[in-house]
Amino acid sequence: MNYENEGYVSIWAGNFTNEEQLTTYLNTVYQGEEETDEAFSQKLKQLFLAKNEHRPCEEAFKALYDEFYNQFEYDFGLTFDEDFCEALFDEVSSNQLGQLIRDEFSYAQQFKHQLIEKIGKELPKAYNTVVLLYDVKYEGQIQHMHHEAFHLDFIGSIKMREI
Repeated sequence: MNYENEGYVSIWAGNFTNEEQLTTYLNTVYQGEEETDEAFSQKLKQLFLAKNEHRPCEEAFKALYDEFYNQFEYDFGLTFDEDFCEALFDEVSSNQLGQLIRDEFSYAQQFKHQLIEKIGKELPKAYNTVVLLYDVKYEGQIQHMHHEAFHLDFIGSIKMREI
């Protein structure tokens, strides 16, 4: 559940309909001041899917999510500090890793070339979204997440080089 590891970056690529959908997926949702416990519990029931009952992290997330939740964390069975997450959505999809990991990412120059060497220049399919978690070395068993309107694939983790 906790994959914190200083100096690493973990990378996911996916396809989202728009930037708003991506933002909603990554943002933590807190119980609103006017929201009843019952209304928030209903949201959580939709989050905790029966197909995930076997996951080792499922009980930990049920205990953790009493006043807030994060769909991305839940889907991949991890927790992270939102300050160490960057994501970019693009209208155009690409399977070229060099185009997906753009210089707009804060630390792209510290891992982009190593990532291309490790994985290759082309990914097996085209994506329009990249999510990065810094100081996280994800080693979870969940590699792909498909929802009705979007999907996300774990690409890999890599040690960033010092500049």
